[in-house]
Amino acid sequence: MTKKKDYSKVLICRVLLFDLDGVLVDSIANVERHWGEWAQRHQLDAQQVLKTIHGRRTIDTIRQVAPKLPAENEARYLNDMQTLDTNGVTATAGAAKLLSQLAPEQWAIVTSGPATLARARLRAAQLPLPRLLISGNDVKQGKPHPESYLKAAELMRAEPEECLVIEDSLPGIEAAHAAHIPAIAVGNTHPRNELKSAELWIPSLNLLSIIDTEEENEIALAVSE
Repeated sequence: MTKKKDYSKVLICRVLLFDLDGVLVDSIANVERHWGEWAQRHQLDAQQVLKTIHGRRTIDTIRQVAPKLPAENEARYLNDMQTLDTNGVTATAGAAKLLSQLAPEQWAIVTSGPATLARARLRAAQLPLPRLLISGNDVKQGKPHPESYLKAAELMRAEPEECLVIEDSLPGIEAAHAAHIPAIAVGNTHPRNELKSAELWIPSLNLLSIIDTEEENEIALAVSE
């Protein structure tokens, strides 16, 4: 753990809940390529579709942009294609270092994608698999509904106020807040002004590190200048 450094802020929590895409893994080029091809195949405006996809379950986006299509079948196709093709998926800056500073019981992943896709991207990015992964298939209602974050907190045996969410999209931040969990926004996917509802905005996970704390079962998350 880091012991001496200049910090702008230190946040205390028991559990860190990470979104996956745009937070721990950089998959934006891969995601937008597959969604763009899908939109063209169905003669949809690809640019309009791409504005709606981040932070939400595939099936929810399809229901919004193409309500006449069989959403379950189309979502399965898109998720399967992305699971098979992880070309260009890498770890985001600072992700591996931050996770290496956490004990397995201190963090979990809460993603809108299916578990098989999440694990494929983690392997492609050479990041560790979490003990707990809440996927879009594990909940009845996806982000921005709070179900996924509330479920993660419960399974991590923590109260919502003892958790801290790290997100990159507005639906994810809204889900965290609806669960009464504070959120850090990472600027990997959207500009800062679109994520201003988060308690804190950082450009990269490189600015986060775990520092020593005297309290047992406590995470002290330091934010560098």
